[in-house]
Amino acid sequence: MNIKVCTYNVEWFDHLFDNQNQVISFQPENTKNKKLKKQFDGLGTIFQTIDADIYGIVEAPNTTVSTGNQSSITKLKNFLQHFNLNKYEIITGIISAGSQELALIYDKNKFDVHHSKGGSNTKKNPPFDKIFEFDSEGDGIKEIYKFYRPPLEVEITEKQSGKNFYIILAHTKSKGIFSAVDMVRWEKENQRNRRKLFAECSWIRRRVDDWLNKNRELIVMGDMNDGPGMDYYEAQFGRSAVEIIMGDIFEPDKILRNYCGRPKWGKYGWEPSSTRFKDRFTESYINAWIDHILMSPGLNYTNGSYKIWNPYHLDEAKPIKTSLLDASDHFPVSVEFTL
Repeated sequence: MNIKVCTYNVEWFDHLFDNQNQVISFQPENTKNKKLKKQFDGLGTIFQTIDADIYGIVEAPNTTVSTGNQSSITKLKNFLQHFNLNKYEIITGIISAGSQELALIYDKNKFDVHHSKGGSNTKKNPPFDKIFEFDSEGDGIKEIYKFYRPPLEVEITEKQSGKNFYIILAHTKSKGIFSAVDMVRWEKENQRNRRKLFAECSWIRRRVDDWLNKNRELIVMGDMNDGPGMDYYEAQFGRSAVEIIMGDIFEPDKILRNYCGRPKWGKYGWEPSSTRFKDRFTESYINAWIDHILMSPGLNYTNGSYKIWNPYHLDEAKPIKTSLLDASDHFPVSVEFTL
């Protein structure tokens, strides 16, 4: 059976719900609500068109840890029911300390899914809700890092065959700079963000190695906030964060496959691209590919199935261009495979 997996960063998904976890009432006279209604309808069209078996949602609706009155799972269920997408179930893992969550939406008729928290009590491979000691500056001193949104780890069993695989859904540190006011501070913050991003991706790679050593087939997907060939600082550091997760070229059997291939620099930035951002200095928008699906070698990739649903690059996405532009500042990424 072919399995279609999709990762999608939905911009402020939580704004579509009220404080009772219900879809908000879209008042036509309210300009803000008109925009949210377009987002809501656009998301419905996208989910129905892609029709994935499993969705990894980045920036899923909020869950409140203290009171429990806000629930990402309940909100997503209400969203899916509105569009008669009743075949799906939702799972979350370690709830974040702030807003927005990581959630997996899956076809409950095809899969059994449970949260499979990995790691050990060792400093080299701790659980994602603990701290990670990592020398990100190359000075022999380990710094302490902690995930703001701990990656979601799940074990998935295909009911038909009884075979299983694992998914790590992640949203790693953004390289965006929002507070620096001069070039010196901008430079320092850029490097600090990059080091934190490297530390987080190295932490995820430790988990990947652990799982591969246990003969587990796995996927790492989500918003990695980086991609091969992205900017000047990769020349400085000699690598990209996503390549850290993919693995070591001297251990080829453990390299996670990125079937999209290497992007090319075009007139508007990188092609293909899953989002775009405004350059701080030129104030022009630059295309970037930061949403990824990385697969272990034992998963049988379906040729030609890796798709970034960018309507400017993918013909299949053009009929739902308006929906894609209304729904989020990112485009979904999907892939198909068999076990």
